[in-house]
Amino acid sequence: MTADVPADSETEQLRRQLAEAVDAARDAYRDTTRLIQLLDLLGRPAGSAELIGDMLNVLSDAFFADVVCMARVCGDRLIVSGSCGLPEDDPAYTEGWPVGEAVRRTLATAEPTALHRDVPAEDVPGSVAGLGIRSAAWIPLSAEPYADTLLILFRSLDQPFAVPDLRMLTSVAARLHMALEERERHAIIEQLAHYGHLLARHLEVEPLLDEAAGLLLRLTRADRAWVVTVEGGQGRLRAHRGLTPGIIADWPVPAKSLDDLPACEAGLPEVLKVAVSRENGATALLCAGREQARPFAQGTLEIMTIFANYLGVALTNADLYHALAERATRDPLTGLANRSALVSHLDTLLSAGDPTRVGVLFCDLDGFKAVNDLFGHEAGDELLLQVADRLRGSVRPDDLLARFGGDEFVIVLDRVKQLSEVAEIGARVCADLDDRLVVCGEQVQVSASIGGVLGVRGQATPSAMLRDADAAMYVAKARGAGQVEVFDEDASHRSRDRLDLRAELLLARSRGQLHLAYQPIFALDSRAIVAFEALLRWTHPHHGIVPPDVFIPLAEETGAIVEIGQWVLAQACRQLALWHRLPEGRGLGMSVNLSPVQLHQPQAAERTLDVIRAAGLHPADIWLEITEHSYLRHEVTEYAGALGAAGVHLVLDDFGTAYSNLSYLKRLPIEILKIDKSFVSGVTGPGGGQIDLSIVRAILAIADSLGLVAIAEGIETEDQRTALRSLGCRLGQGYLLSRPLPAAQAGLLLRPRPQLPARAHRVG
Repeated sequence: MTADVPADSETEQLRRQLAEAVDAARDAYRDTTRLIQLLDLLGRPAGSAELIGDMLNVLSDAFFADVVCMARVCGDRLIVSGSCGLPEDDPAYTEGWPVGEAVRRTLATAEPTALHRDVPAEDVPGSVAGLGIRSAAWIPLSAEPYADTLLILFRSLDQPFAVPDLRMLTSVAARLHMALEERERHAIIEQLAHYGHLLARHLEVEPLLDEAAGLLLRLTRADRAWVVTVEGGQGRLRAHRGLTPGIIADWPVPAKSLDDLPACEAGLPEVLKVAVSRENGATALLCAGREQARPFAQGTLEIMTIFANYLGVALTNADLYHALAERATRDPLTGLANRSALVSHLDTLLSAGDPTRVGVLFCDLDGFKAVNDLFGHEAGDELLLQVADRLRGSVRPDDLLARFGGDEFVIVLDRVKQLSEVAEIGARVCADLDDRLVVCGEQVQVSASIGGVLGVRGQATPSAMLRDADAAMYVAKARGAGQVEVFDEDASHRSRDRLDLRAELLLARSRGQLHLAYQPIFALDSRAIVAFEALLRWTHPHHGIVPPDVFIPLAEETGAIVEIGQWVLAQACRQLALWHRLPEGRGLGMSVNLSPVQLHQPQAAERTLDVIRAAGLHPADIWLEITEHSYLRHEVTEYAGALGAAGVHLVLDDFGTAYSNLSYLKRLPIEILKIDKSFVSGVTGPGGGQIDLSIVRAILAIADSLGLVAIAEGIETEDQRTALRSLGCRLGQGYLLSRPLPAAQAGLLLRPRPQLPARAHRVG
């Protein structure tokens, strides 16, 4: 202590220093306590809204503030998003406050602003103005120049916000900003999983993309969001949120300009774009933009990428749904409506309140099966495609063209007034199809049998109309190829009978309705029997005797002919074995007809030989008849070769009635030709006798030159037998000797007979 400084002055100075130190320690303790409280809040696992509410409450207590709020600048208004001290219904949450000078300065400098006592009225807005505010502080939530959110404290206590206070508030605001961004990121990631389900619920592309635009806006906190698809070298705006009409009018744009998108990015300093990746490449683009120079939160691009993956999966699902829907309603070969779509469309038309009527044309191609068998299924498909194209050009714009199945097509005619219109349209379709088409390099004649009906709305049903049109079509087909017939009751009854027979044929054998009749094949000179032909017969309990030309096609359509054919062969072989035990039956042959369906079955030769041998017969005892109209394919040639090598005699039936017979003689080991009865019946008839004689003479010459045996079918008169003998034909069958008979009666016809000519040398 110096003499110049009085003792009491030095003591006073020490007291002041001690008081200042105590105050500083108290302030430091208070600041530390406040900071610990605030940091503790930031570390709690609370949501954003809860965190903001708790933080504002603690700040109000810690800094003796009457009002503490968070607010964001939107245009020229300051919108409050959370507060402590303002009523819940305060207009500051909805209408906001005017932006005062303190707010503008804080945003411009990104530094805190504090005012004491002389706080301008514009900086104490709304309901805060009545609280007698003496001190206020504005703290930017982020130090970045794009900051638009502030932490604001108002207090009536006549004590300024000191520099340490502002420093602490700045630190708290920054930490709060980071905590909110982290929570927002977690919330968005949680939302992503939910949004994936929201997208997956859409199976139509337009609502899917519209939902995606809305979700994208929420995920990115953007001001505008839009979705672009790339189609045909152009970018199309498919959905958006926030784009102005002027911007929308600039679309579409060239795909190569999508990286720039100047029209959409006008006024949007911050734009993010993410491609939607799919298996076939990126076909869509997600875009999000912000109007102010405020970058997106960290990780937004990653979030958009995840969302784009969700959208890609949803788009793939939508495409799959459409593909399945298309498959469910479209014929996969022709692209026409299928049976399901046809029935649905017809049902809709018949339910409509309209004074006009609805017509249906049922079209069945003539000879399609022959083309399919001759050239193969690929040729058949090609023919169907060409027919579908022809029919597209024949129907009216409002008509529906559908493929009903196989070679059947149906045309639904809307707004028809009378049945004659149905007949006229059917005739036009028939004429358009009556032409030659090139299939697999070969010209094919195409025609169609068409049946038509007219239905009254509110009375007719799709099933009844299709049934009746089908019935009319069969009437047309019975009249010949390329005919048109409109509905009548008789045709409907015949159609129903046919459907009944088709269903009952599957059970006919197990019910004992099928049996065999045997017609002898005899020597024309001695009338001695050399073989029998086994003929299948069906006696129905209600319909009586069903002709073979009716039920055999039905058996082939259903596939039942395979099982029935095996049964016929087994029955015939067993009967022949019984006759072989008789002295007069030794050396007798048995002829059995084969369907083309049987010929095309796998391992047909092995199964056939197994049946023959199981009956105790030699393969040479059996004659298998192959009709000329079978249009045999390559695998049948192998089948026939295997049978011929085993000793089975192959017979070509109905020789001379189709154009392909000579090629069969070259390809197959044929030994016997059957001359069709249409030629035999004319050899002695008036007018055309000379022509038929010439045809029979030519057939016999072919057989003789190739070392084949000829059998004349349908011999009914003695004159026909004499004429055929004079031409050199040695064998025949027909009503002259016997009609087809049951086995017991046929056996009575047996008597001594000459041997069958020696097995002919097979032509290669």
